[in-house]
Amino acid sequence: MSAPGRSAFAVLTPPGRGGIAVLRCVGPGVEPALMACFRPARAKRGAPPDPTVGMPTPPAGGLAYGHILDAEGRPLDEVILCHLNEPAAGAAGDPIQPPIFEINCHGGPAAVAAVSGRLAELGLEQVDPDRLLEIEGRPRIDRDARRLLRTARTPLAARILLDQLGGALTRALAPVTERLTSGRTAEACEAVGALLSHWDHCGRFLADPPRIVIAGRPNVGKSTLLNRLVGADRAITSPAPGTTRDYVEAEAALDGVPVVLVDTAGLGEGRDALERLGVERARGELARASLVLYLLDASEGAGTEDEAVLRSLGERGLAVWNKVDLAPRPSGAPGVSALLGEGVAALTTAILARLGYQSVAAGDAVPFTAEQAQILADVRQLARTGRADAARRALEGLAGGAPLSEA
Repeated sequence: MSAPGRSAFAVLTPPGRGGIAVLRCVGPGVEPALMACFRPARAKRGAPPDPTVGMPTPPAGGLAYGHILDAEGRPLDEVILCHLNEPAAGAAGDPIQPPIFEINCHGGPAAVAAVSGRLAELGLEQVDPDRLLEIEGRPRIDRDARRLLRTARTPLAARILLDQLGGALTRALAPVTERLTSGRTAEACEAVGALLSHWDHCGRFLADPPRIVIAGRPNVGKSTLLNRLVGADRAITSPAPGTTRDYVEAEAALDGVPVVLVDTAGLGEGRDALERLGVERARGELARASLVLYLLDASEGAGTEDEAVLRSLGERGLAVWNKVDLAPRPSGAPGVSALLGEGVAALTTAILARLGYQSVAAGDAVPFTAEQAQILADVRQLARTGRADAARRALEGLAGGAPLSEA
């Protein structure tokens, strides 16, 4: 639900220099404020607009080119003003959809600050984009999807989030609510279980991309493999052992799935204090990795230290033979030539399988935040223990969002 009477704006574009910045304005006070400071290009120049009369804003669904003016009527910036909606009211006359406008101004910091300052002068509160979605009355799922879309790392992640923004998850919740209402709790639990499976095998990768550490002895090709998987030269490579002294991390996409790859110093005793510090940090990265690619040199084989590290990693460790262009790949583990790219596609498939990722069809409902997954798990537990009414209320809260506080 929206915040009655509250009027605010947020800068939607990231800070910094750019061609265009977008400011979104929401609330009953927005149109009067814009009438006081916006002058359409077709309006005559001269005296500043009278705030008690104002200049016209575009109709719902329309846009207008003009200028934002300061209190003296001088142009602050040229803008395109978009009127996005027709305000709607509920049965009791309470607003359920406040007026929404967007201002497209120049993207430089000075222009954004000038326009923002003028809106604040006219009584609009500046808030962050997430808070503005609450004031706008967007449901929780909508707010979560828009928030994550701003930082979506891959086209696949963006596509899945857009499906949820388009209502895929919300539509999947409706029949669950109906089944809880009609006493078909077993069917409801089964449907919730399917959604939780999509979280486990897909959605959690969007919320928190897994951290994949590349480890092994010095000079087995760890940095070369990172560069190959990232598709760019992010780590320095050299035939000399011990080139990597500290860990290097980079975002990557494995078949579209966002991950964070970490290159580490070669494991061993270390020849000096700096190398020993690098080894210590490498071991720290092993401890917090979702998955460790433990690289082995196919031309040298595995030693007792390699086997010990792999045993300690358990299911979090995936042995990978590198340099298969120089020697036959030993059995029992994926093989690649990080230098030439041989075997990388098969390795990608093995990595995603070990992580538990499974693709979903376009339009599938996918929970995509840990909070959503926890609520669904609670709903299933409540239904299983005979508390269908509590389960339904929790589900309705997820679909519609909790009442907006005034904080």
